Amino acid sequence: MNTKLKYTLAFVAVLLIGFVLGFLVSGRLIHSRVNRMQKYYTNQGFRYELKRVLRPTSEQMKKMKPVLEEYGQKNRENMMLFHQQQRQLMKNLHHDLKPFLSSQQIQRLEMMEHRRMRFMKNRSMPRKGNRAGHQDNAKSQ
Repeated sequence: MNTKLKYTLAFVAVLLIGFVLGFLVSGRLIHSRVNRMQKYYTNQGFRYELKRVLRPTSEQMKKMKPVLEEYGQKNRENMMLFHQQQRQLMKNLHHDLKPFLSSQQIQRLEMMEHRRMRFMKNRSMPRKGNRAGHQDNAKSQ
């Protein structure tokens, strides 16, 4: 085999490996960020994130703990209210759209809603290994 072809194949192989590794690393980073955002909406996750950002001393933490617990609970309640409002909004949208849609379009709309609800249910389920927030997720179910 000619050396030019060998170098070209080696270059293409390295390039493909780089693309695959970049894709995997990027996916993992995005997954990590999404998980951290989700944990923020639990009581324990809210407190964990604030502690991580503020890095309070133990004395400060003793004084801050009741405040963090109160606002963690308010944050969780706010998020639950948002989810309820969002569900109602989508329900109203579907109701208002149905008179204009064919039976096939209605079926697709219902399938979309079914997938969305299944996704939301799966995302709100506590997963093994969650450091912050897994206990709060279980309580809110």
